[in-house]
Formats: sequence, structure tokens, C-alpha cells
Amino acid sequence: MESKEEELKGLGADFIFGFVQSVDGERDPRNLLLAFQVARNIIHRGYGLGKFVEELFEVMSCYFPIDFSPVSTAVFQTASERVESAGLSAVSALVSCLSRSVLSSDSEDVLQVFLSLVLKDCQHHLCEPDLKLVWPSAKLLQAAAGASYRASLIVSAAVIPALLEQYNNRTQVRSCPSLTNILLLMYFSLCLLHKHTEDSVLVAFQQSLCSVVFSALTESSAGLQVTATGVLTALGQQPGLLAQTDVEKAVDHLTRLILEEDDTKVSLAVVECSGSLAHLHPKAFISRLIPRLKEEILSGGTRTVRQRCVTALASVSSLPSVVQESAPILLQVLASEVVAVCISLQKIAEHARDSEGIGRFFRDIIIPHLLGLCLQAALQSRDAASRMASQAVSLFLDGDVSFLPENAFPSQIQFQAESRGLSQLVCLLMACVCSLPRSVEIPEIDRLLVQLEDLSCTCPHLFSYTSAAKCFAGLVNKRPAGTHRIFFPNHIVMKRISVELENVSSAQRTQAFTLLLWVSKALLLRYHPLSTALTDKLFALLSDPALGSQVADGFCVLMSDSLDVLNRNCHADVRIMYRQRFFAENSTKLIQGFNSAEQEEKSCYLKALSHIVSNLPRQIQLTELPALLPLLLEALSCADQAVQLSTLSCLQPVLLEPPAAIRNQLEALFSRLLALTTSPVMKVRIASLQCVHALSRLPEHMVLPFRARVLKALAVPLDDKKRLVRIKAMVARGEWFLLGSPGGK
Repeated sequence: MESKEEELKGLGADFIFGFVQSVDGERDPRNLLLAFQVARNIIHRGYGLGKFVEELFEVMSCYFPIDFSPVSTAVFQTASERVESAGLSAVSALVSCLSRSVLSSDSEDVLQVFLSLVLKDCQHHLCEPDLKLVWPSAKLLQAAAGASYRASLIVSAAVIPALLEQYNNRTQVRSCPSLTNILLLMYFSLCLLHKHTEDSVLVAFQQSLCSVVFSALTESSAGLQVTATGVLTALGQQPGLLAQTDVEKAVDHLTRLILEEDDTKVSLAVVECSGSLAHLHPKAFISRLIPRLKEEILSGGTRTVRQRCVTALASVSSLPSVVQESAPILLQVLASEVVAVCISLQKIAEHARDSEGIGRFFRDIIIPHLLGLCLQAALQSRDAASRMASQAVSLFLDGDVSFLPENAFPSQIQFQAESRGLSQLVCLLMACVCSLPRSVEIPEIDRLLVQLEDLSCTCPHLFSYTSAAKCFAGLVNKRPAGTHRIFFPNHIVMKRISVELENVSSAQRTQAFTLLLWVSKALLLRYHPLSTALTDKLFALLSDPALGSQVADGFCVLMSDSLDVLNRNCHADVRIMYRQRFFAENSTKLIQGFNSAEQEEKSCYLKALSHIVSNLPRQIQLTELPALLPLLLEALSCADQAVQLSTLSCLQPVLLEPPAAIRNQLEALFSRLLALTTSPVMKVRIASLQCVHALSRLPEHMVLPFRARVLKALAVPLDDKKRLVRIKAMVARGEWFLLGSPGGK
């Protein structure tokens, strides 16, 4: 009507008819305000009403006179948590202010008047559990009651009796978790808000309240049980709200739930409630809960129940009198439940750091017992480890099966390379001997290494010769420094590897390379001088036509953590920062090898580089990126999709805080990344989109020239057949679309 008024007037009566139809039955106040404004313009600006004059005035006049009493909508009808929070804060502030008003004999109690309005709006909603206004009403009442002691008296006197009546008299309500939860939550909130008040507002409802809580603890609803334990905790902290008989009932209920309830949230709530109440009522827990838990722990019940009982004992043990009863029970089951009991003893110690009595008990009883157990375990584990090593080695070397239970095996078993089934069992040998501490001596280790070397170099089965090579490497890594059998540079093993690798027609070249790779890793981890010679052999093999690609992938094995061998959990000799040291010593060799390699060999060097760099700490990546960036950009253009993915995974974290070297190569970087957004490999598409997204965080003046090009390229993956790709494309394109726009980035 402001910009196209002549065109609207040209529509004549058709416009008036359409307007009347739109307004008819409208109820939204915002739309009605607009409708009234439009109607005024129609009348004052000379629009042709035609035959619809009566209809226009009729449809508008039905809204007058306006009689509207708004309900408490900043809380009941808002979809915003911030608005709701502000509304509740406003109610609380108003009640607090009104509670401090001075009353005279002839003045009206403004607090009572205001709370009457709140109760009128909210109270009836609590009686209708199917309505959506139950929770908002409860929040409003809590906000009002929590503002002052006088307000809590008024609200609780009006609300709690009605809720108690519903809970006790209407069976259908008790089966409705939402309303019952609100009931208990109300009590819980009121208790907490006034826990320091001498005259609790809930004293008048003490018996009914305890009855409701105990009833709720027997319900099948986990949410109801959790809420009930919270209320019980709050009741226990209020003087006069739990009689001695109530405390005993509470302990019995908590004991039952510890023993029977499998729900994790309920168990946690019960344990916390028990800990809180035990500090206030230790005698009831000593006489009722601890004996029952002791019986269950020592009776050999299910492991889950025993661990719950152990956890509960730790939770209630915050006073010396309780600890003296619970700690001996924990020590009795220490051997069978080592982890759970030790954690529980630690919790008890943390509970009672300032308690002299508990400290003395730990010093005299607990700590000597633990020290003795540790010493015994250490002696037993050494003997057990040595025995296990001896049995595993004798089985592998001599086929000794005499120690196996229910022995029904042939008297002579040989782990021959030709036998796929038996040779694969070398993985069990690896699991046994390579996981032992370095202090455990492996019997006949020289003979064992010779057998492993032979199996790894001659066995035709991939799993078998790889496991043999890993086992060989695991043992080499732990050998004491200076052991000539392994570390002498001209050792026969190294000669055998070299001979096999130099013979291009050898059928065992892959096996020899696998052994070389794992021995190189074993020595690299411990900074052994021979590791340099071995890794130099690996770099030389990158240009090998048959093995180059395998060797390049081998650098991932060399630089990444191994899960089953050569890790700290297996007691391997792993020095800190070995990756950084390897990179510092070999990055120049890699670059020189790439520059001198034939074109068809360059991809192997790029793959090796991407594996090495992607396993470096981020700070090292940022430092070394300027020198490596040309090769990484070249790797993005490599046809090998594994190289692309590895390089992208290396670039992505660096692009979040890109150094100057990347900023000077944006043209080349965008060209390669945008091309990869349509790669046939989904992971490559996703990784490239993530990198393009990261580049949008660069200073606007640097990337704005690429905006149109990026938006055009990202329109294609928006229609990708994979949903994950479409999501990444949408997010990235959205960020780029905002670049340079008003209110954008």
C-alpha cells in the first residue's frame, strides 16, 4: 500500500473482497493490528469499496469492543529458554520485593494479592496432568515460593495439600510419572531453598511427605525413584522432618534398591543419598545397611551386585564409626575385587582427610594390608610371567603340549611355515612373550629368534609371516643394549633381508620387507643406532617398482601406534618424541629422493610423506609446513586416493591456524581442494570440503577473491548422493556465502 497503491486501487472491489476474506476469523493479535491499519488506509485513501462496504465494516466491527485479559504468557507459551528464565527471575524478584513491604492495620497485603494471582493462574494446571502447562506452572510456583520464607508458607499451604490429595486418592495420577515427578520436585526444591531455616515450611506435612517418598521408592519408574532419593536427601538435611522410624525405613529402602535395582541412574542416586544420610544418621546404617551388604558381598552373588555393594560401602563411610565397620569387609574381598575395592578405599580416604580417627585406622590397618598384598602380587606375577614365557616358548620351539589341560594332542607338533593353520598360531606366541615386562627373561631367546626369522622370511601366508615379524621385533625391542646377537650390524638376519630384497625375482621379497619394516620400528622406538641404516633401506625401496607402494604404506606402520605389539602397554622400550626425531633426521632425505625420482615413482614418496607428516604433533606440522608445502600440494594432485586422503587429514588441522606459507599458496591450494570435492571416494570428498570450510576462516581480504569460484564449485556436492557429503557441503557453502555480506563474516 506504500509503494504500489495505484496498482491496488486499480483492482477495485476485487482487492476489498480479498482483504475481507483474509481478515474473517483471524485471531492472532499481531495480524489483527496489521488488518486494522490496512482498513484505515482503505477508508482514508479513497479505495473503491464497491458493493463490499457492509462486509468490510462487519468483519472489522466484530472485534470491538476489545476485552482481553492476558494470562502469564514470558513462561506458559514461550519457546525461548532465555525468555522463560527472565520471566521466572522477574516473578522471583517481584515476590522478594513485595515480601519486604511494610504492612499497616488498614492496608492490603500486596504479597498475598500477588501470590493469589499466581496461584489462580497456576494451581488448577497441576490438577490436569495431560496439559502442557503442568511444568510451566510448577516452575512459576517454585520461583514464587523460593523468593522468601513468607511466600513459601503461602504457596506451600495452598499447593502441597492439593497435590498430596491427588497422589493419595487418585490412582490414575500415581501411574502418571510427569505429575508425580512434579510433586516430588516441588518438595525437593522447597527443601533445598530453605534448608538453613529453623522452622521448615514442610514440618506440617512431615508424615504425609515421608509416606509419599517411601511409596515413590517402590514404584517401577526410574525417574520417579531418582527424584524420590533426591527428596529423601533434602528431608534428611532438615531438622525435624525425619523421625527415627523414618530413618530406619529409609535405610531399608536404600538397602533394597542397592541390592535389586539395575538401572545405572537409580543406583547412582541411591548411593549418593546413602552417603548423605549416613553422615547424619550413622547408627542406622551401621545396624541395618552394612550387615546386609556384607552378607551379599561374602555370599558370592553376581559380580554386578557385589560391585554396587562395595561402592555403597565407600559412599557411607565418612565417619570413623562407619569406617571401622565397612573397611574390614572391603579388605576381605580385596583379592577378588581389587579394582573396585581400591577405588572404594580411595573414596573413603578422600571423605575423611581431616578425620584423625580414620587416618589412624588407615595407618594401622588398611595401608599395611595393601602393602603386603602388593608385595605378594609382585612376587607371584614374576613367577607366573616366567612360567608363562617358558610354556609358550617350549610349545613353539619343541611342540611341548604336556602342560595343556585335557591333553589329546599329538606328541610332536611343529609350527612349519607350510602349514597355514599351525603357522598362524604364532600370533598366540606373540601375545604371550611380547607383552611380558622387560625384567622377565625369555628362555632360549636366541633359538626362538632364529625360528621366528625363518618363519617370517619363508612362510607364504600373510597373517603368519606378519605375526612372526612382529613377534621378532617385539623381542628385539626389549633386548638389553649391546646384545651382539641382534644388534651387531652384520648379523645374519640383516644379511638375509638384504639378499632377499636385492633379488628382484625372489618369491620372499614381501616377507623380507615386512621383517625389515617391523625390526626398523622396534629399533627406532628405542633410538638404537642401527635404526638409521634400516630406515635408509626403506627410503631406497620407495623407488622399487614392485614394492614401492607397500613401502610407502609401511611408513604409516613406522610412525603410528601399534595396538598388539611395540607399545607401552606391552612394556616396549618406547622413547618420547621418537616421531619428531625421525622426521628431523629424514625429512631432507625424503625431499631429495622425491626430486630425483622418476615421475612414476614420485607418488610413493608423496604417500610416505603424507603418512609421516599426518602422524606428527600439530606444532611440528606448523613449524615444518613451509618446507613441505610444495610436496603436499603435489600430493593432492596425486592419482593415488590414499595419498589424497592422508594429505587432506594432515592439512585440515593446520588450516585452522594457517601459517604464512599456506597464505602464499592459496591459488594452488584452492585449485586442488575444489577438484577433490567431486572425488569418487566419499572420504576424500568430505575431507576436502572440511578443508575448504577451514579456509573460510582466513582474513576476509585474502579469501574474498575466491568466493565466487568456491560457491560455484560447492554447488555440485550439494546434490551428492551421500548425505554426509551434502551436509559438509551445505555447512562450508554457508560460511563462504556469508563472506563479504552485510552482517556476515
